Amino acid sequence: MEHDQHVVGEGVVVSPVLDLIYVLLLCAWVFLPTPLIAADLHSLTVLSYPDRPAKLPLWLAQDAGLFEKHGLKVEIKAPKSGEDLVERIGRDEAQIYVATANWIVSGIGDGKDLVFFANTGYSVLKLVARPEITRPQDLKGKRVGTGEPNSSQDRITRQALQRLGLNPDRDVTLVPFGSRSIQRLNALLKGEIDATTSNEDNLFELERRGEMSKVRVLADNESLKLFIGAGVDFAVTRSLLANSRAVVKGFVQALSDSIALARRDRSQADRIYGRYLNVKDPTLLEFMYRTYVHGAIPERPYPKLDNVALGIEEFSAKPGLKGKRAEDITNQSVVRELEKDGFFNRPSHKPAEHGERAQ
Repeated sequence: MEHDQHVVGEGVVVSPVLDLIYVLLLCAWVFLPTPLIAADLHSLTVLSYPDRPAKLPLWLAQDAGLFEKHGLKVEIKAPKSGEDLVERIGRDEAQIYVATANWIVSGIGDGKDLVFFANTGYSVLKLVARPEITRPQDLKGKRVGTGEPNSSQDRITRQALQRLGLNPDRDVTLVPFGSRSIQRLNALLKGEIDATTSNEDNLFELERRGEMSKVRVLADNESLKLFIGAGVDFAVTRSLLANSRAVVKGFVQALSDSIALARRDRSQADRIYGRYLNVKDPTLLEFMYRTYVHGAIPERPYPKLDNVALGIEEFSAKPGLKGKRAEDITNQSVVRELEKDGFFNRPSHKPAEHGERAQ
C-alpha cells in the first residue's frame, strides 16, 4: 500500500508529519516572545541614588547588555532623595542598592540585613583655600566650610584636617553648610569662609571660567590618602548572597566587564556620560574620562571598608548598628573569588595597546 508523500524540491521527499513539525517550529520561532525561547534570566531590581560619574560601570553594563551576558535581567530605579532611598530600603523594594555607603548603613541601622559587596569609585575631592593661604598650617585660626554637624561631609572635612596635622575643634572654626560642595565653594569665592573641600568637577567649571586663580589647592585624595565620601557603594540582601551567590557574582562580572570596556573604548564612556549626566562638552568629557574612568573608578571593584565605617560612625545611635563593625556588614569574597579565578586577567580586561583606545 502506497503512502502519500509531499515533494519539496527536486529529489527531496518529506512526510506529512515532518512537514507539520517544521511548520510548528517555524511558527514558534516567529510568534513566541524571546524570553520564552531564550535562556532564563534572573531578574534583579536595583535602587540607585544619586547619579554620579563613578556610576558609569552600572549604567554601561545595562546599556551594553553585559548584565544579560551574565544571565541577569536588571531594572534600575532612581529614588528621589537619600531619605527616599532609606524609606524604600525599609520596604524591601530591591535586592541591590547603589549609593554612598552612609545611606545604606542607615537602612541597616533600621534593621535591614544588607551587606556591601562592591564599590566602583568615589567623587574626586580637593581641599581648596583663599589664594593667599599657601600651606595647610596657615589654616590655623581660619574658617573652614563643612557639612552639617555629624554628617558624612562633616566627618570627611574633619578627617582631612586631621591628616594635615590640624585639630578641627581647636585649630579652625568649622562653618556648616548643606551637603553640596558647590555651596561651600561659592561661599569661599564670596569670602564667607577661608577654605573647604570641593569636588574636582566644580573646580573644572571654575577653571573653564578662568577663575582658578581665586583659590589655591592645598590637598587632594591622593595626598590625604582619603577616598571616602560621595562613593558608589553596592549592597545586596544577605539572603540573595547566601542563596544565589552566582547571581551576585554575575552582577560583579558585568560591572567589571563594563569598567574594562570603558577603559578600552572611550566612546562608550562618552556615550554614557552624555546620556545619564547630560555631558556634551568635549573638554568636560575628556576631563571626566581621565579623572574617573582612568582614575577614581577601580579596575577591581572591591568594597571599601572606610566608606562603611564612616556610615556606622554617623548612624551609630541606630539599634541595628549596635556593636557592628564595617567588617560585619562587608563581604569582599565575591571580588576576591573572581581575582582568584583569573577573571581580571582575561584578554578583554587587559589595557589597550597604544592607539587602540578610542580618543
